[in-house]
Amino acid sequence: MRNFEIVIGIENHVELKTTSKMFSSAPVSYGETPNTNVNETDMAYPGSLPTINKKGIELAIRTCNALNMEIDTLVKFDRKNYFYPDLTKGYQITQQYNPIGKNGKLNINVNGLTKEVDIERLHMEEDTAKQIHKNDLTYIDYNRAGTGLVEIVTRPVLRSADEACAYVEKLREVLLFLKVSDVKMNEGSLRTDVNISIRPFGTQEFSNKVEVKNLNSISNIKKAIEFEVERQTKLMLSNEIIIQETRRFDDTTNSTVSMRSKSDALDYKYFREPNIMPIQLKKEWVEDCIKNSPELADIKRIKYANDYKISINDANIILTSIEMTEFFEETIKFTNNYTKVVNILISDIQAQLNNENTTIDKLALLPSHLAEMINLVDQSVISSKHTKTILPIIMKDSSKSVIEIVEELNIKMISDEIEIAALVNPIIDANLELLEQYSERPERVTKTIMGQLMKVTGGNVNPEAGMNIIIKLAENKIK
Repeated sequence: MRNFEIVIGIENHVELKTTSKMFSSAPVSYGETPNTNVNETDMAYPGSLPTINKKGIELAIRTCNALNMEIDTLVKFDRKNYFYPDLTKGYQITQQYNPIGKNGKLNINVNGLTKEVDIERLHMEEDTAKQIHKNDLTYIDYNRAGTGLVEIVTRPVLRSADEACAYVEKLREVLLFLKVSDVKMNEGSLRTDVNISIRPFGTQEFSNKVEVKNLNSISNIKKAIEFEVERQTKLMLSNEIIIQETRRFDDTTNSTVSMRSKSDALDYKYFREPNIMPIQLKKEWVEDCIKNSPELADIKRIKYANDYKISINDANIILTSIEMTEFFEETIKFTNNYTKVVNILISDIQAQLNNENTTIDKLALLPSHLAEMINLVDQSVISSKHTKTILPIIMKDSSKSVIEIVEELNIKMISDEIEIAALVNPIIDANLELLEQYSERPERVTKTIMGQLMKVTGGNVNPEAGMNIIIKLAENKIK
């Protein structure tokens, strides 16, 4: 990069997966009618007081542990004071001085190399309301106001757009499997701010940084960083000053646009939140929060490879979706054919999900039904071909077992030797000229007879049993 080193730090705001808000009992939801999920505390009515969401603290502790952070068991909150229409109180409750977690790390993989990303802090706070700009007017939806957040801040240790994207992807995976958040970037439950600067290689001092706010996809993070690096490089090569500012990413032009200058640090006049006394968390409770944390994807990858003999590529496809992961793990409680389960999930079922733009938990398909179908194939009750008929049915309707569907459709494979022989004998008698070629071309003869047998039975003969009978009867005929 023309002798310039890229320096990147990332701040992520993560909406916590709680049923109520961080400091009030108002419900948390997405997509509801504006200004319907608010109460007196969210709207800062006189006399209303905040109450702590215990679940929010538990989720923050889970995250701190997964990110290898030092956990502060004395929980304190502060006020960040500023006037803005999306903040009814005129201040935000946050943790400026005593973050619940600090000095963490998260390993990422970039181009086959592992890099340890230093994380400076994790603190809890409340979200602001949502502003909707239409024409010359700004509308405020206070449904989001007060929703619990954790803010996770790295140190400026990332050195490329690829590293930044890998970090956010990995963090998203950790938070998703911890069930801390649904981390839907398009819905704003995971928001990313990227601080970018460049400096000549060998220079220790940091240059002026530019913050790009609210990037809502991994691809936009990459595009914003690459654009900003190119822009700053041109300025530095022209001996122009890189202004310290906040910018936004315009995805119609794939460029960053200036929002406001950050030449002077804002004075938020932080002070202790007087309405929330410090809370000393019991050591046993903290240990229980950690002990009861859901299993991370990294642990599952190892288990899938070692215990279930699943390839890393297939495991990664399953682990892309927590719904798919949970469905897979429930299915293998009913069958030991782990490979067949994975193959069906990532091929036929995933294709259906893509067509319907949905997730597997929205289908009628039950894990027990998928396992039953696979077991029936393994037991030679049905063939793999029959699964193409059965699968669309059980994905739409869970009211019948697979064996009931098989019997209704009359697609159970014929495996009884006497029954198969009774079907094969007429075919052989009708093909005596073909049978004369058996000694010279046995494979051609048997395959031809097998084809006719399958045609007669609609493909419902057990292929292995059918072939054995054909060979036996053919050899007896030519003796």
